[in-house]
Amino acid sequence: MITPAVAAFATLRQMPTDSAFGVESPVYVMIRAVLSIALVGLLGILALHLLVLPRFARRAATSEVATVGALDRAVRWWAATLLWIIGAATVARLIAQHAAFFGTNEVWTRSSLSALLLHSGWGRAWWLALGATVVGLWGTHRISRARAHGWTALTTAALALAASVAMSGHAAAATTVAMTVHTLHVLGAGGWIGSLAALMIVAVPAVLQFGGEERHRHVADLVRAFSPTALGFAGLLVVTGAIAAWRNIGSVAGLWQEPYGQVLLAKLALLSVAAGTGAYNWKGVLPYLGSATATARLRKSAMLELAAAIAVLVVTAVLVATPMPSEMLDAMVP
Repeated sequence: MITPAVAAFATLRQMPTDSAFGVESPVYVMIRAVLSIALVGLLGILALHLLVLPRFARRAATSEVATVGALDRAVRWWAATLLWIIGAATVARLIAQHAAFFGTNEVWTRSSLSALLLHSGWGRAWWLALGATVVGLWGTHRISRARAHGWTALTTAALALAASVAMSGHAAAATTVAMTVHTLHVLGAGGWIGSLAALMIVAVPAVLQFGGEERHRHVADLVRAFSPTALGFAGLLVVTGAIAAWRNIGSVAGLWQEPYGQVLLAKLALLSVAAGTGAYNWKGVLPYLGSATATARLRKSAMLELAAAIAVLVVTAVLVATPMPSEMLDAMVP
């Protein structure tokens, strides 16, 4: 017997939806952008805690113990805040997805919710994201009580959130390899863009506040501890992005001939600005850190890099809703 939920799911793609709202709607794009920015920020917080701060602590002298403690407290607070944002965006995404599939005037029913959440790949990704958010918040609570396994729970939750993004994007319609590449791409963004945000918004201000007379030298030590992490994850982002772009476009000409390729070109242009600014910071600013002037110069150029990187995430939210060339071809086949 066909249940109402299965019947609803079977007709999901054929149902006329409200033309004023869809997956490409500015509201839906904004929800995806907020979710993406918060997730990348969370991954960056973890990269800062797991990879950058241990290197910084090994350089730390006795005078820097207070600075390391302040950084730990700031990291915990930001992790919890970003998880709450992710949770709110996840709920908002369910509302938007229901409106996109069934129309904004359609009331919520058991059948429509069951179709979305129990009988679709999107629903499985949504449940994974919601469960990971709950586990992550539990982890931050355990961290606040000085329990070591709290960081394990938080890290596991962040990895699951990254996987949920791949499960609900273009890669979900392809192979397991494609979803793995997409997941690694998200991790690359978090390790580079997210850790840059964590560095400039969380770590550097804490060092400047608690670092005492040697605070600018501490900033230099912190940035030197950060650079290997940023370079490694930026490389991962570029490699996985190139693989995904070739799979999705299939030809160089598709970059300017297809809507998907045109949005991708905009993303690449912004990414080039971020990467170029990052290279300038690495070669032109890092060697001279240690003074107030150099710190101010770093903060100015790094914020430009971060602004371009956030714009990349917003364009990516648009890209997710843009049909790939293969999808457009399938839609033309009777």
